[in-house]
Amino acid sequence: MKTRIVFAFALSMLVSQASAQQEVSLVGTWTGERDRSAKVEGYRSGTATLVITEQKGRAFKGYLNRTNADGDVKEDLWGAFTPGARLIAGADDEGVYSFMLIDPNTLDYCYVESGKGPRAVCARLTRKR
Repeated sequence: MKTRIVFAFALSMLVSQASAQQEVSLVGTWTGERDRSAKVEGYRSGTATLVITEQKGRAFKGYLNRTNADGDVKEDLWGAFTPGARLIAGADDEGVYSFMLIDPNTLDYCYVESGKGPRAVCARLTRKR
């Protein structure tokens, strides 16, 4: 009897973990304020809007709009995540993103470019429903 209870508990944990992993969806529009430090342009703040347009399994694509004093910039990006979205990574044509899903509607991200004009930017984004 004790073996059956332990087996049932272990099975329920596996099923709940598997269903939680399958339910992660990043699709939507996420916005927040970003702060950046760059070798050439220095410090800058502004709004970042991440739009995840498509997700297939744990892979996704979309774009990031960011506001700048000299105009808005839109960059396409591609990404993927581990089961349960514990680790989320992305890339565009120039750099790499790291993401952390804080809760179903809050996403932290940092972006880094290296080379002659290195820069780093981070923001906390909230999904619009």
